[in-house]
Amino acid sequence: MKTPKLLLTTNVIILSLFLMPLFYLFWRFADLSRNLSRFLNSWDVSTLLFNTVLLFFSVVFTSLLLGLTISVLTVRYKFPGSKILFSLTILPLVIPSYIGALTYVSAFSPKGLFVEIFSRFGLSEIIGIEGFVGSWIVLTLFTYPYVQLICSSALRNLDSTVEDAARSLGVKRIKMYTSVVIPRLKKPMIYSSLLVGLYVISDFGAVSLMKYGTMTKAIYSYYVININGDPVIFYSTILIVLALIISFAQRGSEMSKSAKVSGTPREPIRLDLSRRSRYLVLLFFGVVIFFSLLLPVGVLSYWLIRGLSNGNPISGSLAGVAGSLTAATVTSFFAMVIATPIVVMISQYKSKFGDLFEKVTLTLYGLPHIAVGISMLFITIKIFPSIYQTFITLIISYLIVFLPQAVGGGQASMEQVKISYIEASAGLGLSKIDTFFKVTFPLIYKGLLAGAALVFLSTMKELPQTLLLRPTGFSTMAVDIWSYASEALFTQAAFSGFILLAISAFPTYILSTRNLDN
Repeated sequence: MKTPKLLLTTNVIILSLFLMPLFYLFWRFADLSRNLSRFLNSWDVSTLLFNTVLLFFSVVFTSLLLGLTISVLTVRYKFPGSKILFSLTILPLVIPSYIGALTYVSAFSPKGLFVEIFSRFGLSEIIGIEGFVGSWIVLTLFTYPYVQLICSSALRNLDSTVEDAARSLGVKRIKMYTSVVIPRLKKPMIYSSLLVGLYVISDFGAVSLMKYGTMTKAIYSYYVININGDPVIFYSTILIVLALIISFAQRGSEMSKSAKVSGTPREPIRLDLSRRSRYLVLLFFGVVIFFSLLLPVGVLSYWLIRGLSNGNPISGSLAGVAGSLTAATVTSFFAMVIATPIVVMISQYKSKFGDLFEKVTLTLYGLPHIAVGISMLFITIKIFPSIYQTFITLIISYLIVFLPQAVGGGQASMEQVKISYIEASAGLGLSKIDTFFKVTFPLIYKGLLAGAALVFLSTMKELPQTLLLRPTGFSTMAVDIWSYASEALFTQAAFSGFILLAISAFPTYILSTRNLDN
């Protein structure tokens, strides 16, 4: 069917507005590049780029190793509590990187929990965990669940016939996985690794608290020094280019097609483990769960209890809670509204333009949030000063990076809407608008609500955009946590951290595991 002109025009306007920050940065960078050579040395470009790339590959490697190992153990083997352990290893997905960094810094820094405890026994001061090592550990611990979820789902869909045949021929277990299983998981592994990589290069909270020099940290540092400085534009543009390269590579991996086989897949046989292997597996899960879940939650609990026992007031944090809930509610509502015409055009009116529109929309999800925030900051200063540092600008910036989540939820529901329904409605004399409200929307609204829920959760945890664009006096839990942690005020940060985790934990867990019980 031909796309209605009104629908097409609406979506073109939406997409143009949402791509404005991207075009603005490239335009500023093109102007800057004329005299770029004289600035490069002074900006320490090579060091920051090396640090960012080093962190990227390090976290991707360890996250892939952890996530793939957990996937293989829980999908292909039987041992006590495997389902519970699988669920517990997913839960670190709830913890934003800056909360993870807060707990590790507050545990191992000179003012940290463990230093205080060990000093009572006359032990020497613990060396801090800041820098590359701390950033690497924290980002690995809170990104490996992405690999775990994707690879576990792919493993469940793989036909195990080839594995059974290799096993019957006496192929050793390790060789079977390296030569049979892992090659068939290549595309899911690439897809999940690139997803982790996007997270790493875009991360600001963890690297800033760990005091590790990456491009995201440099962007904020130069912004604080000189809001109109050329380095801010330069690093933001470079970061976006890197993110776009990774995003396009991720799309090209075609993860969804990698686990499909012809015919009906054979249910994988879950193998028994020897007693010794079982103990080693349980030890492995115990270590992972301790450092990725129990330690962060335990340290956060300690600082919260300590703060309450010392009479620290929590009233100052309530404004951040209210700010987070307000921003998340408004953003999720408008994301659902804006996503609706996009979903209808992409899913209902198949065309080359619709396919292109879909790819461009999804690409927005890969844009580094701090770079988008910087671009919106400059746009409002230079072009739209009337909305500089207003709530409107903040919401628009949220929508630019989180809209694909709402679109994805709506697309899943649009599969229920058959073309025959639309044609039957037209045959009954209903207009396209009436058809939408009486036929299409009742079938897709649940998916749109699910997408809006994802936008709500993401907005609650968003940090760099809020730091850059929030109105004077406006705060969120993410800002409070980061600000207090930066000043080593761990007891004050703990309250907001707990509230944020409590709000995010259950829906995040449900959304991430709903498709894994097939």
